Amino acid sequence: MKYDVIVIGLGSAGLMIADRLNDSGLKVLVLEQNRRAGIKLLLTGNGRCNVMSSDNAEDFVAAVHNGRFLRSAYHKYNVKKFFDKHNLKLKQENRRLYPASEKSRDVVNAFKIDHAKINYKEKVEDLVFEDDKLVGVKTNVDTYYGKNIVVCAGGKTYPQSGSDGSLHKILKKHGVKITKIYPSEVALVFEDFRELSGVALQNVRMFHKKNERSGDLLFTHKGLSGPLSISMGEFVARYPEDKFYLDFYPDLNEEELFAKLWEDNKFLQGKLPKSFYNFMIEKHFPENVSKKELRKFVTKIKRYELVDVKTMPLEYAFTTAGGVDLKVVSPKTCSHKKIENLYFAGEILDLHGEIGGYNLMVAWFTGMIVADAIKEKYGIE
Repeated sequence: MKYDVIVIGLGSAGLMIADRLNDSGLKVLVLEQNRRAGIKLLLTGNGRCNVMSSDNAEDFVAAVHNGRFLRSAYHKYNVKKFFDKHNLKLKQENRRLYPASEKSRDVVNAFKIDHAKINYKEKVEDLVFEDDKLVGVKTNVDTYYGKNIVVCAGGKTYPQSGSDGSLHKILKKHGVKITKIYPSEVALVFEDFRELSGVALQNVRMFHKKNERSGDLLFTHKGLSGPLSISMGEFVARYPEDKFYLDFYPDLNEEELFAKLWEDNKFLQGKLPKSFYNFMIEKHFPENVSKKELRKFVTKIKRYELVDVKTMPLEYAFTTAGGVDLKVVSPKTCSHKKIENLYFAGEILDLHGEIGGYNLMVAWFTGMIVADAIKEKYGIE
């Protein structure tokens, strides 16, 4: 049998594509190497699944690496309305939307994919070309032929979810340009605070010369975790030559903090977690402190340099940064500009967002683009 569409991967993007093609009348085959759909989706938000953000277009574009690629999609598609029509009730916390049940399983189950043929436990080994034309997909089980091939097999991080990077190699083999791959949403390796493992700090600022973020920080036995360090992880990976700093007390600038501490050397007591405060005093605040020594201490509080900081290995990151180079992809259809029946959606593309539902929005939008482009090719509304 020759399929109209072969979809590689039944994660977030694959679910969206299969759903939007479900009633199209097209013959759709989905190849998924896991035993079930949406493995990584089930893990997001600690199982609660941050489905999307309520940001406006400009904020969304700013929060997504290469976000301009999806500007038109943001205005064209209404993700909230999609889930409303699929009877998935959402609730909002700040700018983040979650299923009202707080169960990611309900998000996976909301998709209607019963008309597609789904082959689980099949790993794609290659794309099939004949006379320089893409005609199918070879798996560890069989070879399948299709008129349109969609790659939404995820990135190279979190391999236990099936995202092992194997499709990057296959695409490269067939001339598809892949950008540098590096971790995003990843914890950091840093030695200085390991004895404080388990201690959490609120409202900490982390910065380097190009970017800064504020949020909660958690010391671990390997280094730094929590929303702040995880959100800055991609910049540590992308700019390894830069110096990175922590500001443990953003409420005051250095001169203001110096003045407060010179007047009362216990000014920070009670304003920082006790164990962290004691650690910093013991390490960096000598008795009978001089002005010079106090300035050094203030620098440690306001600009603590993260010497030799690194990210955890790529496989420990939750999101892959980098992927199929957008220069070879049409933003209107998410198809390859030269191999026109080859489409991409989700994390396989060089698109990734900050924490807060942005990566799922990338999957939803690109999945919608691909499905609608294929339907338009067949004259299906």
